[in-house]
Amino acid sequence: MIRTQVDEIKEKLNILDIARSYIVNIKKSGSNYFALCPFHNEKTPSFSINPELGIFKCFGCGVSGDVISLIEKLENVDFIEALEIASKKAGIVLIKKYSPKDQKLFKQKEELLKLNSLVSEYYSYILQKHKNGEKGREYLKKRNISLEFAKKFNIGYAPKSYKNLINFLLSKKYKTENLIQYGLLVSMNGRVYDKFRSRVIFPLIDSRNDTIGFSGRTVLKDTKAPKYLHSPQTITFNKSKFLFGLYHAKESIRKFNFIIFCEGQIDVISSHKTKYKNIVASLGTSLSEEQLKIAYRYTENIYFCFDNDIAGENALIRSSYLAHNQNFNVKAISISQGKDIDELININKKEWENCVNNAEPIVDHMIRRLYKRLDVSILEGKEEFTKVILPLIASLPSKIEQAHYIHRISLIINVSEDILKEELNNQSKSKDFIPHIDTNKIKIFLKNPVNTKEEYLFALILQHPNFLNLSLKLTKTRYFTLPSLKEILKKLKEYNTNRKKFILKDFTSSLIDHEVKYIQNLLLFDLKNYFDIESEYKNELENIVNYLKKSSIRNEIKKIKIKIEKAEHSKDKKETKLLLNKLMNLVSRIGKI
Repeated sequence: MIRTQVDEIKEKLNILDIARSYIVNIKKSGSNYFALCPFHNEKTPSFSINPELGIFKCFGCGVSGDVISLIEKLENVDFIEALEIASKKAGIVLIKKYSPKDQKLFKQKEELLKLNSLVSEYYSYILQKHKNGEKGREYLKKRNISLEFAKKFNIGYAPKSYKNLINFLLSKKYKTENLIQYGLLVSMNGRVYDKFRSRVIFPLIDSRNDTIGFSGRTVLKDTKAPKYLHSPQTITFNKSKFLFGLYHAKESIRKFNFIIFCEGQIDVISSHKTKYKNIVASLGTSLSEEQLKIAYRYTENIYFCFDNDIAGENALIRSSYLAHNQNFNVKAISISQGKDIDELININKKEWENCVNNAEPIVDHMIRRLYKRLDVSILEGKEEFTKVILPLIASLPSKIEQAHYIHRISLIINVSEDILKEELNNQSKSKDFIPHIDTNKIKIFLKNPVNTKEEYLFALILQHPNFLNLSLKLTKTRYFTLPSLKEILKKLKEYNTNRKKFILKDFTSSLIDHEVKYIQNLLLFDLKNYFDIESEYKNELENIVNYLKKSSIRNEIKKIKIKIEKAEHSKDKKETKLLLNKLMNLVSRIGKI
């Protein structure tokens, strides 16, 4: 029987060791090992591995195979790519048959990967141990990245000298013209010098752990040079097909079944200080369809976290639109503190995890964000609102989802559902159009939405119309200090009298413009928790009502104390005694709530 290289690779690799490098919590049971299947959701382990036979099988979803097919499925690659990965793990040089042209290209690629690995080690050494790496160490210290942590990503430093790298590589017998071609050196005005200078170096590592290029972040404050400088496109590196951090994120993506996209390398690295290591960045460029296809190998769920400015929101809209068209489930993460992920994590790691946990569907997110920025009481605001939102809704795969959002925005901007559906159909036909926010039409007109307990209570009531009778029974106008809310609550109680069903559109038609805006704002507020069970809703409602009751009584107590001071000052003993009795009664009422 003739043994092939495939047989040799299989013999060299232990399927259990390979499985353990991807899958956590593998436990022995008899001669087999069991784990939760990485290919479908399950609560009871049904993924079986037999090291003696070198095979695996899931008794839940039926997937099975040998060590190479396991790599193929875990890495989401084809057989040839899986074989290449397996050969590297086995330490076997894969013999390939190429045309002379392809053979030359393959050899050139292998040489470049070897060169990049050497350069990565060189820059890492300077950062970790050389005196010329001091500026890099200072920068990382400011960003709260330890040298030990920097090793995980092979972060290095390129000193300010123009000749450091070139002298090192020429001593290793590399040719100057090749180094220029690969983007490590620059040739200008008859001079050849290092491309990366005074920069923290981030090796660009692909999903197979090969260094395919470099990205350098300047440490200089006053410079006309770009903040980030990347390798040019080479036979190993194509920016539109690369995701920074993917190699280090793969295991976590499988664990959580979603991938986080952000804007910067430092954001990716900082997130590895938390439990959410399933994060990548696209090197500051617009997200490409090729990058989304790579992400889709690992999960169908994508979370975007971009800057809160208009540019960030437009990047979010464009990326979400493209992701929907590639069948991703899309959510958005809002940063609660700081300007970006890195800053938030340095303030509070747990808060970043909370932000991820509270990620919201992209359409909900953009409705809320746009409503803050656009005056939807005017025609121009309505048109701009729908111009952005409707294409996103049209890109949703579910007709039920589309109908849900059409109904919702109909209430928010006061436009009939029929008109919005017609516009939606038109959007569905124009697939080439990518929505964006027109910066010339943005009007900041709302303050922070729902910033008091009173507003939260009203948002709770409006967003749970099924429990309206209970809400109005427990909520009294005297609990509110905000005149607008008092008036709206009074009208709501009047409207609800003798009505079998609450219809929001009918109710808002009886309100004046500023009250309608207030209602819309409260309807948009993210409550975090919605209640389907009446007893749970009642508990939340009573907690807020009791808080407002106590607050109302405390305000009365303050007024009584002022009156007591005046009565004592005027030596009116009778009035003082009467006021003290009222004070004691109010204190007693607080204790009973």
